Amino acid sequence: MYQVLARKYRPRNFNELVGQNHVSRALTSALERGRLHHAYLFTGTRGVGKTTIARILAKCLNCETGITSTPCEVCATCTAVNEGRFIDLIEIDAASRTKVEDTRELLDNVPYAPTQGRFKVYLIDEVHMLSTHSFNALLKTLEEPPAHVKFLFATTDPQKLPITVISRCLQFTLRPLAIDEITEHLTDILNKEHIQAEQDAIWQIAESGQGSLRDALSLTDQAIAYGQGAIQHQDVKDMLGLIDRTIIYDLVLAIHQNQQQRVSQLLMQFRQQALDVSLVLDQLISTLHELALLQYLPDLSLKYSAEINKKIMQLSQLISAQDLQLYYQVACKGRADLQLAVTQEQGFEMCILRLLAFRPLQPNEVLVSTAQQAPLQNTEIAAQAPIEQMRSQADAQPAASITVETQAVDSTLIQEASSDDFLDETVSEPAQPSSTSLDQIIFDPATDELLFDLDNSNENTHRPVDDEPSSDDFLFDEIAPLPRADIHDEPKLTVHPVVALESDLFLTSVQNQAETLLPLESVDVETASATDQAHAVVELQSSILDENTPVIDVVPDQDCNIMPQDILRLTPQQLEGEWTLDKWEYWFRHSSLSPAVQELAQQGVMSGQIDGQSTFQIAPKYEQLLNQLQHALEQALKEQWANTQFEVKYADVSSTTPYFMQNERKQRAYARAAELLHAESAVKDLLHSFEGEIQNIQLK
Repeated sequence: MYQVLARKYRPRNFNELVGQNHVSRALTSALERGRLHHAYLFTGTRGVGKTTIARILAKCLNCETGITSTPCEVCATCTAVNEGRFIDLIEIDAASRTKVEDTRELLDNVPYAPTQGRFKVYLIDEVHMLSTHSFNALLKTLEEPPAHVKFLFATTDPQKLPITVISRCLQFTLRPLAIDEITEHLTDILNKEHIQAEQDAIWQIAESGQGSLRDALSLTDQAIAYGQGAIQHQDVKDMLGLIDRTIIYDLVLAIHQNQQQRVSQLLMQFRQQALDVSLVLDQLISTLHELALLQYLPDLSLKYSAEINKKIMQLSQLISAQDLQLYYQVACKGRADLQLAVTQEQGFEMCILRLLAFRPLQPNEVLVSTAQQAPLQNTEIAAQAPIEQMRSQADAQPAASITVETQAVDSTLIQEASSDDFLDETVSEPAQPSSTSLDQIIFDPATDELLFDLDNSNENTHRPVDDEPSSDDFLFDEIAPLPRADIHDEPKLTVHPVVALESDLFLTSVQNQAETLLPLESVDVETASATDQAHAVVELQSSILDENTPVIDVVPDQDCNIMPQDILRLTPQQLEGEWTLDKWEYWFRHSSLSPAVQELAQQGVMSGQIDGQSTFQIAPKYEQLLNQLQHALEQALKEQWANTQFEVKYADVSSTTPYFMQNERKQRAYARAAELLHAESAVKDLLHSFEGEIQNIQLK
């Protein structure tokens, strides 16, 4: 007659026991030294070996060779215990015998000597199911039992046991088995059974066992029957109702990269396959946990195929640790809210959409202001509008003062594109002026970055966002295109009526909304009628450059024929030999150091040998901060140059630092940008037609 694997391969001694080394070691030592307790309590989840260990212990106590940790397995006592017919091993199911009368009947037989063995062993399974009166009746005997009696208790819920019972027992907590331990044990059993099985399928069964070896063996029996004598990975996934892990990885990647169309396709696929969405969400949470672990434990061994392992490693390197924590928290919250949703499918889909909606901005993205939750609309300025039209507008509003104010998002919500990525882009075509609208460009030399914020101020002009930057994305005809931004939670703006100035330079963006945040940029235009020949002033105002750094008003000769982004670009350096200021700046600005460490690095200078003795000199006021971040800087140097001997010297830096070099480049870029602005034909026409001038151009 066929015997299920869980019973056929139940361990019969401590050597065959899978896991639970802390329990087997303690019991083995006690048996060998004769230091035996009269009551043992085994706790743990289902299928981890509580009853098995109790039976092995009973066999060790009654083996005919004597009390031993290695029973002979051949004597009558060992054979009887293995077959479940040893008369002095009394197994009681407390779940079916909860009454106090049952306990009293058991205690009435305690004083009598064992019939066949050395000890009379009472094995009470699920002991927490006994009633309060039963526990009270058991207390006195449990505290001082006869010398020939041993009590072995097993329970999955020790919290329900009275503390008076627990204090009278020697307690062992059995832990859930690791997936590796279950996988190895299943592989040995299948080899003994001569059953072909794929390693991925065995791993999947072990994971589905959730730490219970008995559950894993039961699933193995089911998989053998389902696969007609063989265990295939696809069969196991179909049997358990699981989906391919690669789909989960694709879903995580699509959410992280804001690929809304791909997320939609995957959600439709889940619907069509009628999957158990709670299991899908469980796999998503497990995947996020696994990715977070790999970031801190890159040597963690994975039991998947080589293809899946490669994808996992790529994902763990692509998604930042803080993003993973946010995704995990949202997914866990969604898992708890499944029961609150109208249907589980609805709760699952809302959880995925929530992950997408609250996805953090990536380094190459910028938050864009818009009035509707819709694709970004095209906003352009007509550079060649008839001068007569503007004059008529000015005549209609004599001596009018018009102000446009745009509001910006809190800077903590904005993650900007790095200047290196931006500057590497090339111009595909010159900017073409179009219909009247106002755009906003923020050029921030302090971070070598550009923010580009577009809003629609013309209801008749619409165009969807595409992946390729349009001709409107240029500061000047010759300047490289600005990166297009993704749309998320948009800020609201306060807007007053405006007269649109015709120019290729996009001054500001306008949007009709009520709520305001911090003002980022304002353009004040004062116009009068053409007959009055009033003075026209265009003021473009932003944050001011460093107060301690003089502004360069005249473009240096070496900058006359290059673009602002070329001025900002660092000259490539050969990182060998002695450290120089240029080499030091080029290295840390192109390294993977965090922004905080790079901020410190630009305040000091490095001297000494690359890949040798190096000394970093920095002002004493940065000592406390550097003490916290020094390890990251030193580790990055040693990862690239193994022979680096790094030390820090706290002293005032008399020479130029990368910080001042960077500011000098930004000023030169600013001066060059101002020169290009004045050279624009549209700006010249405006100034000439209105007898105006551009004043106080300040960019930070």
